[in-house]
Amino acid sequence: MTIRKRLINSCIFAGALGRRLGRAIVQKVKLIQFYQRREVIEFLADPEALPGDRPRVMTAIAHITSSEEAASREAGATKIERLSHTIEGLLTSLAHCHLQIVICTVPGRHITAYLPDYQQQAISVAEIGDCDPMYIGFAAQDLLAAQVDHHNWLMFIEDDIVLYDSCFLDKINQFNQVYGHDTALLFPNRYEMHQGKKSYIDLTIERDLAWDRLSSFTIGTVKFAECTNPHAGIYCLSQVQMRRWIASGRTWKNRPLMVGPLESAATFCLLECFSLFKPHPTNLNYLEVRHYDTKYSKLYPGPSPYILSAVSQQS
Repeated sequence: MTIRKRLINSCIFAGALGRRLGRAIVQKVKLIQFYQRREVIEFLADPEALPGDRPRVMTAIAHITSSEEAASREAGATKIERLSHTIEGLLTSLAHCHLQIVICTVPGRHITAYLPDYQQQAISVAEIGDCDPMYIGFAAQDLLAAQVDHHNWLMFIEDDIVLYDSCFLDKINQFNQVYGHDTALLFPNRYEMHQGKKSYIDLTIERDLAWDRLSSFTIGTVKFAECTNPHAGIYCLSQVQMRRWIASGRTWKNRPLMVGPLESAATFCLLECFSLFKPHPTNLNYLEVRHYDTKYSKLYPGPSPYILSAVSQQS
């Protein structure tokens, strides 16, 4: 090998060694900076990791099965699955709260004994002996009203509604702060998942659905409006709102005002005291819950602007 080639090889080796050394120095500097930032973060850390004053939430689940479903795990399998998902959603989304879950039902018409052990330990069961099963939602309201002095939030939920939002209460509270504590309620949009499509069922059921005709407003970039079908199968009242409702006399209690007694208890009886809002179609998913079923998606398959899919539809 000539002297020239040796010099070239030496230069190449030296260059490669220099690059490796340079990368090592850069990595060392980054590591030093990381530990320095970690020390600063630790020094400036908030001494209280979690808020000490946790919201107190009471949730009443309106739950009814047939006698056959209540008597057999196999016959009640579908209802067990739905109720279990409803409870799991509450335990997940409201884990930062002091949560009390009451299953409101009638004797011999529920499947709570088939729930997982940890869910049975997380709930209490209120069997209302003199209640028509179709009116169990109104009995659930009575349970909530009786606890108004002991909870910040009073939540009604049907036994096939699943909540997947840990900011659910924060969003409702923000709505209340801006619009007014005692005059309006914010309901979520309810959807089903079927064959990969997300169908906002309460907006597809009514063909002549109307928005914005009475009142709408915006908080930041999020728009809210009243619509002709506010049903959601869930509502959440602040302590102030529940007291206002109680003071009104709840004159629409036990009255099948619209659709039937189940829907009236879950939604429409509240209209005697409050205006009911939902997130506007421009931001449907701001506040939403899942209906753990597919029956309405099958009955009303579209096309509809309220049926969404993340997958491009090929013609």
